[in-house]
Amino acid sequence: MSLLELEGVHKSRWRGPHRVVVLDGIDLVIDAGELVAVWGSRGTGKTTLAQIAAGLEAPDDGTARFDGSDLAKLSRRALARLLLSEVGWAQRVGPVDEEFQMLDYVAVPLLAACGPCQARRGASGALAQVGLRGCGEKRWAELTDGERTLAAIAHALVRNPRLLVVDDPTANLDMIDSRAVMGLLHSLAEDAGLGVLVTVPDMSDMLQAHRIASLSEGRLLVPSEPQAPFEDGGEVIELPVRQRSA
Repeated sequence: MSLLELEGVHKSRWRGPHRVVVLDGIDLVIDAGELVAVWGSRGTGKTTLAQIAAGLEAPDDGTARFDGSDLAKLSRRALARLLLSEVGWAQRVGPVDEEFQMLDYVAVPLLAACGPCQARRGASGALAQVGLRGCGEKRWAELTDGERTLAAIAHALVRNPRLLVVDDPTANLDMIDSRAVMGLLHSLAEDAGLGVLVTVPDMSDMLQAHRIASLSEGRLLVPSEPQAPFEDGGEVIELPVRQRSA
């Protein structure tokens, strides 16, 4: 059974008097141990897709399933429990209180289940897991853009989710930081066994993913198959063709 399944997902937004289709029949499957990257330019619906995958928003039509459970059929309490324990959501957004140290910021998701000391220990482990072992006492304003991205991922990882959804983590990062972030997500999938969905603003950021797709005009476009290998063992990623990803 797949960890996450989106089937026939549709979503529209009202922009003034106009109804705009954002997602038009999206099919997507993510398994444990797999990093799936979705590329799209700004305004193509990547964040909407990520929010639906993370259970933060319901589709207008279609089905979103986590571990076989239809999210729309869960009670509010069951859905909240699932989102708190099974799904990690990461955007590069810092704490509302800018005086928060990163150790306390990352610890916040644990405070509902344990005391402050235990939460801080868990946060310390999450920061170390993303390579920010020495940043616990820093504040958001003191971090580089790359460190902010990693801190946001640590904030999502601290509850040990099974599915990690990361929205545009490489936006505005240089090549070195982008590769480090994508390398971390690849490691979380392969070594920690998480299912990982990441949206990216540049096609070059997709190279470390196990599967890739692009989002255009509300539809998922997946590469034509098979992908041809380079002579040195790498792979060629061909330009996408219109079809659904499953």
